[in-house]
This record gives sequence, structure tokens and C-alpha cells, in this order.
Amino acid sequence: MPLIVDPLAPPVVPPTPAVSPDGWLTAVVDPVYAGVVLGVDYTAGTPLAGAADVRKIRITRLDPGAAGGAPVRSADSAWAVGGVGVAYDHEAPLGVAVAFSVTPTFADGSTGPASSVSVTVPAPTAPADVWIKSIDTPDLAARVTVTAWPSLAWAARIDQADIAGSAFPVTSQDVYSAAASDITIDADGPAIEVIRRLLTTPGVRLIQTVAGYHRPDMYVLLSDPAEGIDTTPDGARTFTAGVVQVARPSTAGQPLRMPGWSFDVVAGQYATFDAVAAAFSTFAALATNGAVS
Repeated sequence: MPLIVDPLAPPVVPPTPAVSPDGWLTAVVDPVYAGVVLGVDYTAGTPLAGAADVRKIRITRLDPGAAGGAPVRSADSAWAVGGVGVAYDHEAPLGVAVAFSVTPTFADGSTGPASSVSVTVPAPTAPADVWIKSIDTPDLAARVTVTAWPSLAWAARIDQADIAGSAFPVTSQDVYSAAASDITIDADGPAIEVIRRLLTTPGVRLIQTVAGYHRPDMYVLLSDPAEGIDTTPDGARTFTAGVVQVARPSTAGQPLRMPGWSFDVVAGQYATFDAVAAAFSTFAALATNGAVS
């Protein structure tokens, strides 16, 4: 099959890693899945004193306007034997600068200095300006076109009881319930199967869009999904589902999950350990499929 190249198309530029001033923390934006690959190497740059005694790392992400850092799901905390560790974050807000900070924990339980770096995950552009992501499976994600997303509704939780002789009841008010709404999504081609899996597989989803839309990132459960054919059986589809907002799932002790990369994938691609060692010069490169060297 011939390869057709547009000579006027701009060259593909690999994402440039962002590296902390001390050289220990590296962040590489993953534009395919709107995530960030994080690599920690305390033997890089000017090595951290006692790098060989580092056992774990904890990475947090500071979002704009947040009061404090949020733990990264795969690094709360993560093993970093010998001072080298990796993580993947597919929950960073889109189109705004965020700061990642990592802190090492040594074999004796003490902690070392923090190291920080800032990156921006690109915001999606219209019409496919909404990301829907699985929390547990980072490569189960899709950029979609949302055609109907009604106003959010927050139910009030007010208890009241009448008081004899008084026109006014006694009341108590709790926090408002989480937001709920409906969503309508257009999908075409390969995205149809991805959206169908996102809607019909149990699990928490993250819905993200452009910051300027003033629709905050939401962790949700999707209910009562339905699929309709827009034109012909081989054409676009319209999906609908109910949306119930939930709290962010706990990050403590969660393993590393990267899109399209696992030990099973490595075993399927390389017959021997020697072949793996020849293809990847460092543990970080192996763990991130070459995103971090």
C-alpha cells in the first residue's frame, strides 16, 4: 500500500518533556489520551543524597485555584527502589497549567526534599470538545461531541418540623446533593465501540471539557444508556445516558496503569528478557514504553 504524504503538512513534533530544575522529575504530556507520564530519577542531575535508599515516592498535582495538592492515582504512593519510579495521571484538568510535586520516602521511613514541574495538557477543540475517561482503564477514553447537556440540578436536603403555636417550622439544612443531569453524545467510526464500552461497563468515569465553558470536571456514574442510529447502519450514532456526580475515588495504593502498556503487552512483544533489555535501556523507559528515558 502506498504511503501518501502531504508535503504542506507540518511535521509531527514529539512532546517535549518538562523537567524539574533539579533534574529528578520529568513530565511528558500524552496527547492521545490527554494524560501525563511522570518519571522520577533521583540519580539524575545532581543525585539526591541517599538515592539508593529511596523506596517509595508520592506525587501530588496542584490544580489552578485548588487549596492543596491532589494525590496522583498511581503514585499514592508508588515503589521507587533505587530512586527510580514512574506514574501516570489521566485526571489533570485540560488547557490549564498544573504543577506536579514528588517527595521520596527512604528505607528508614524519613522523607526527602520535594521536586516540582509544571505542564499543560491541551484542551480539546470543538466539535469534539469533551473527554470521557474511565478511571480504572486509562485507554478506555474518547473525545466526543456532546449535543445536549442540560443544566445541572442540585437537590436541597432540608428537614423541617412544625412547632405548636409558631407559624415557622424548625429546620435544618445539610449540604446540597451532588449534581445530576443527562448527556447526549454523537459518535462516529471507531469511537462508537469506545463510547458503547464507556457507557455499558460499570465504573466511575471522568468527564472533562474546556475550562472556559465553566463546566467543572466531574467524576460520574452513567445510567440507563441508549444508542440510536442517526442515518444509516454504518453511520454516526447518538448515545444518551443519565449522569450522577460522585466523589473522586480513593487514590491510596492504586497501581500504575498506562494506556496500551502492561507486562502482558511486553510479554507478547518480546520473547526473552534479553530482548526487553536490548529494547529499553532503563527501567523508566520500560515502564513508560519509552515516554521517559
